[in-house]
Amino acid sequence: MVEAMTGASEYRRARAGRAVRCMARVLLLTTAIACQPAAPPEVPTSASATALAADIDTLASRPFNGRQAGTPGADSAADFIARRYLHLGLRGAFQTESYLQFFRNDRGVYHNVGAIAEGLDSLRRHEYVLIGAHFDHLGRSPTWAMDRDAGFVLRPGADDNASGTAAVLELARRFAGRAAKRSILFVNFDAEEEGLIGSRAFLAMPPVPRTAMVFMLNLDMVGRLSGDRLFVASHRMEPSVRAIFDSAANASSIHPQFMRSDDRSDHATFEDEGIAAAELSTGYHADYHRASDIPSRINIAGLARVVDVAEMVVRRIADR
Repeated sequence: MVEAMTGASEYRRARAGRAVRCMARVLLLTTAIACQPAAPPEVPTSASATALAADIDTLASRPFNGRQAGTPGADSAADFIARRYLHLGLRGAFQTESYLQFFRNDRGVYHNVGAIAEGLDSLRRHEYVLIGAHFDHLGRSPTWAMDRDAGFVLRPGADDNASGTAAVLELARRFAGRAAKRSILFVNFDAEEEGLIGSRAFLAMPPVPRTAMVFMLNLDMVGRLSGDRLFVASHRMEPSVRAIFDSAANASSIHPQFMRSDDRSDHATFEDEGIAAAELSTGYHADYHRASDIPSRINIAGLARVVDVAEMVVRRIADR
């Protein structure tokens, strides 16, 4: 069972060296947000392909070492994401407006990253649409790899799931510039590869009431759009919500393929708790969980179109 970290002293006992560095980042980021000016209004019309590519290159780079949960590479990824939210002027989602939510289980100590774009409507800003993606991958471990014979090699996870993480950051930029009526909660999950641990920890100690979570959209492996086909996975979806997905996809000339969720990504955690959720994905491919999942194989133009679909879906749900 996931157990929440309840204080810095407990965290130090669990991982003394990492705790000091991580808690220092929390204090720095929390203090700095108060000094940031509000983001200026912006009405973007399409995703920034250059920014998406740059974020994937960073997250899948050697210094991040494959972002295996519980390692310095994952720490660096969390810090990178948190600083992006800071620069956008979004407040941290967790206690004392921190961007980081620490948690642990018997395997190690981890952290989710989250931020909030406040809603415009005074009656609905205390309701939330969540946009999520996991940022961890396999690092150099062959444990869950599809190319175990390669041994302890870097598995950068450009599509899985640097693509989803970059998409969430682009969506955060858009909603920071042009807010919706309801608030948008962006959350980047750690330790998904170890069994949805991050999303379970998030709901075990949610930063907002579960009853206030209107919908959760998960982006996992969205960087290989092929044949204009986008998978939309969910256990149950209201007809009105399905119509929103259909309309948004059609506006981007994308063909949505609705399917039943296989419970292998973080949206399943929310559905298990009775919260409406769905996943966008461009599907599995031959580079899945292999060292060959590299940035040069990402379809950046296709990813930009998926981000457009995601934005339209979230705005329509958040504004209705």
